[in-house]
Amino acid sequence: MPAAQRLAQLPMYDWPEFIEATDRLWASMRDNFARSGVDAPALLDRTLPTGETWLSPKLVLSQTCGLPLVAGLSRKVQVLGSFAYEGIEPAGSYHSVIITHAGNTEDPVCLKDKRAVINGDDSYSGCLALKRFLASSGTDKGPFASVLVSGGHRASLCAVADGSADIAAIDCISWRLANRCEQVVDKLQIIARTASRPGLPLITHGGASAKQVSLMRDALAKGVDDLDKESQAMLGICGFVPLDEKDYAPIADDLKRYGSVVLARRR
Repeated sequence: MPAAQRLAQLPMYDWPEFIEATDRLWASMRDNFARSGVDAPALLDRTLPTGETWLSPKLVLSQTCGLPLVAGLSRKVQVLGSFAYEGIEPAGSYHSVIITHAGNTEDPVCLKDKRAVINGDDSYSGCLALKRFLASSGTDKGPFASVLVSGGHRASLCAVADGSADIAAIDCISWRLANRCEQVVDKLQIIARTASRPGLPLITHGGASAKQVSLMRDALAKGVDDLDKESQAMLGICGFVPLDEKDYAPIADDLKRYGSVVLARRR
């Protein structure tokens, strides 16, 4: 398929302040794809819905969340791996930070009757991780008075900052980006960190051969290495870790165990 007909997206952390760095990252990976004989589009697509591109036979590369991967994309896409981020161990993993108002002096913070905000119920880091946190805190009966759906991690932390909500789970990469460009973080504090899970999976179309997957993994690793240091620092990306779908089994297990946890009590 000609490169002009192929699709590529890097949608999960594509904040306006980091678009130029993300474009440079894609250019570096794209050039390495070309050297490996993999056709890739010149530019990232920022117009099509992610759910549409994830399942497109035209897909060269996209990034999804571990929860959609295990819940709907399993065996329909090929998992390539995950980016590694500076200061996050083990490499290729991530976690969520549980945040509340900076002025909250409760120790420990009481969850009952608080208002939660999630980015979406299809998110591991913003929703299922919060359910897991509740269960591990000894209460899985839905202690929150209400749950607001914000549509994104950045909107969730802004909702806590402006008082629309009291608590949220924010993925640690989004938290890092927010600390670089979002002033409202001064109004927030971290009260807990969740367990590490495999990082957001980079995927390609389900028909990719084992040889193509291997070539793409090598090109992704080289693309990150070739990226200029300024862009690496902006994005926090320091490497690429090859992963298979089976590596996301902990997220599938979390979905089975905590997926039915109710976040808000029924009125």
